[in-house]
Parts: sequence; C-alpha cells; structure tokens
Amino acid sequence: MSIHTLIKQGRERLKLTEEAFGKLVGATRGAVQQWEKEGGTAPNRKRQPLVAHALGISVAQLMSGNADTEEGPNIGGFVPLLSDVQAGNFKEFIDNFHPGDGGMERVAVTVPVKSHTFALRVTGDSMEPEFTPGMILIIEPEIDPQPGDYVVAKNGSDETTFKQLIKDGGDWYLKPVNPRYPIKLLGKSHIIGVLRAVERRYR
Repeated sequence: MSIHTLIKQGRERLKLTEEAFGKLVGATRGAVQQWEKEGGTAPNRKRQPLVAHALGISVAQLMSGNADTEEGPNIGGFVPLLSDVQAGNFKEFIDNFHPGDGGMERVAVTVPVKSHTFALRVTGDSMEPEFTPGMILIIEPEIDPQPGDYVVAKNGSDETTFKQLIKDGGDWYLKPVNPRYPIKLLGKSHIIGVLRAVERRYR
C-alpha cells in the first residue's frame, strides 16, 4: 500500500481525528490531510520518527508503505514524563490534545491517552520488588480509583507518593509493596491518578 493509505488506516485504527493525530505528532490537521491524500506530501524527516512511533511501525515501514513484515505495538500516543513536583499540579502542565510543554520529555504508551495522562519515573525502594527505580509509570487521572489499584496520591504540600490503595472497613490506606515500610492512612491526601501501565528504562 502507499504511505498515504498506511497513515490513514493507522490513524483510523487508533480512533484519532486528523486534528488529534496531528497534535500527537506535532503537525497541523492540513499536514495530516496531505499525508493521507494520494499524491499528497509525505511527512518530512523530522516528523517521520514521530509518525512511525505513533503508528507502531518503523520509519522504514512507514516510508515504504509496508507494515506487514513486523507489526509493532499498538501505540496509544505520547505523554509527558513529569517530576514528582509537577505531578502534584499535573493539570498546569498537561493537555495532551493541545500540547505546549516547552520541550518536556514525552514517552510513547500503549494504553489510550486522555487529556491529562502522564508518566512518572519510580524512585526509592518502597515499592520493590514489583516496581524498581527507573521504571516508568503511566498514570491516568481520569479513572476512579478502586481498592487494590496502584495510585499516585498528593498531600497538602503537593508532595506525591506512589502506593497501593487499600480499603479496610471505612478507612482508606496507602500500602507500600516493600514490607520494610509502614502502611499509612490516606487521611487528607487525595488520589491524583491510577497506574495504567509500566515500562522500564535504564537511561
């Protein structure tokens, strides 16, 4: 198939509008329309890796129009990788459908992306051995937390913590996986997001 058909079918598979796909890869809706139009233009060299990553294929597959050899992962989009401080005020930093993050690092995810989906890097050992330092957590604020979920919580000082949410009777607790750390009442802290996916990075 042509590169134009490949991009159009890939965008439709991701259930994204032309505008949303363009914002995902840093292009205008008009550019996406040209990419999908037979006889139109192809993504420039700067955009090719972003478009290919969004479609879950290699740049070579994108430019050849042949994605049949090795189907990549179903990439849901890109989300910003925040610091703990930024996560405490995530709505000030994130609008995934109108990105303007000033060069903030973004990571590809295989789960559906919503307006405020973000990523955090695991630090410390309170969630070992299941979650080790360097892992990237994909956090979704637009999910109602349930007992047993792994969540990011914020206290009144905008400090964040990653723990498992536990309910005992009428009380809610934040439980570390590492037994060397104590379980704490949720108290006045509140949940700002639920873990959707994990990936490991070393650098």
